[in-house]
Amino acid sequence: MQRCPTCAQCFSGDARFCPFDGEPLQAADGNGPESGPLAGEIIDGRYEVEAVLGQGGMGKVYAVLHRALGKRFALKMMRPELAAQGDLAARFIQEARAAALIGHPNVVQISDFGQVSGGTPYFIMELLDGAPLSKLLRQGGPPSIDFSVRILAQVAAGLGAAHAAGVIHRDLKPDNIHVTAAGNVKILDFGVAKVAGASRLTKTGIVFGTPHYMSPEQASGATIDHRADLYALGVIMYEMFTGRVPFEADTYMGVLTKHMFMRPEPLTKVYEPARQLGALEDVTLKCLEKAPEARYASAQEIIDEVNQIVHFVGDRVDVVRPSRRPSARPAGLADVLELPAREELDLPIAPAGVPAKLPRWALPLGAAAALMASGGLLFVLLHTPSAPAVRREETSNGAPRAIAENAEPAAPLGESIPSASSMAPPLAASSVAPVERAKSAANTKSAASRSDEIRTARPPAHDAKRARSAPPSLGASEIVNPWTR
Repeated sequence: MQRCPTCAQCFSGDARFCPFDGEPLQAADGNGPESGPLAGEIIDGRYEVEAVLGQGGMGKVYAVLHRALGKRFALKMMRPELAAQGDLAARFIQEARAAALIGHPNVVQISDFGQVSGGTPYFIMELLDGAPLSKLLRQGGPPSIDFSVRILAQVAAGLGAAHAAGVIHRDLKPDNIHVTAAGNVKILDFGVAKVAGASRLTKTGIVFGTPHYMSPEQASGATIDHRADLYALGVIMYEMFTGRVPFEADTYMGVLTKHMFMRPEPLTKVYEPARQLGALEDVTLKCLEKAPEARYASAQEIIDEVNQIVHFVGDRVDVVRPSRRPSARPAGLADVLELPAREELDLPIAPAGVPAKLPRWALPLGAAAALMASGGLLFVLLHTPSAPAVRREETSNGAPRAIAENAEPAAPLGESIPSASSMAPPLAASSVAPVERAKSAANTKSAASRSDEIRTARPPAHDAKRARSAPPSLGASEIVNPWTR
């Protein structure tokens, strides 16, 4: 059991926030304060209370015995504090009557309803064995694809029958999906969220319901239709396939905000084995679209889509259609430029040895690839340092030799290269010997003196121009404003 620290009400199941205050629930010692009938009491002169099965935001559920029929049922009674609020009791009975008209194997059967002394309403439904889906999901990791697909197909079938009868669930979640021991699904609590949502809440802006499974339009307080249930089904699919809900936060309103404004992560990024889902991932994400018109139009459309993706072979489910999401393809250019699938283009497959005809998008795609390649080559050329200029000079025996303009001279064998501090500065123009003396000594210059001239020579004009036009290097602490002209 869990208890709200603000209103002190207790809840069972997988709820994390109080539906009335929005506060995170805390573990409660025992069952908390008892309200309503206790074991041994007789309800409406017919139903003998045997035990408490659970409780939630709307009321408690009891195991009862019909004294005349000798058959056991489940009785759900509305909370007395809610029943005391105006016409909520009458609306509770009205919703129970509408749910009883659905008549589908995957929807819990409601057989009776009434009121106890004081006006608190109740209804009688079939007593189920097994466990709620929320309990099964807590038993270690996501269930198998076989189990998940079979459960979700039954939930969609039950939703389709309810929507055809004009009933919207409004609070679909794993705690309201019961799985019997034989593997059959029963959807519980149709329409009760609409009744509770009409009550006055203790905090402004809190919307009644479980936030983790609430559609964006319901979270914002807008008018909803049956597609809100399809969104909740998408959240349950996401949780069954990955082991977690798509949106989580520390507060009630934090979860609602993410449902309204954030896109869910792809299932394959959250849970690596989800790659085996194939196109089931596409179905899940389409159910989670923010706009209702972008989702499936009905639960039957989901069933038809799933039947095209998987094949049921005995107890095994084989996924036969891969996902069409770009993230499902190998990394490459297709991840940048999303290409249509072959089925959409209706491209013929060329026989072996015959070149296939290029599709219409091949030319622009090739041009884009060439542009990207040329841009990368240009980037490399612009950022590669230029090689030093080279001069050619004849050695003493007449053989040509290549010398870099700014390269250090090679020291003669047996001599060490002088350090930069010990090297004499270049001679001034006034200290140069007369021309006649320089001419007479030109033929007897050593290789070292000629290297000194090369080292002190000025760079060519084009090198100096390139040095002046080159941008200054950026240090680690400099800031560049790309918008500055």
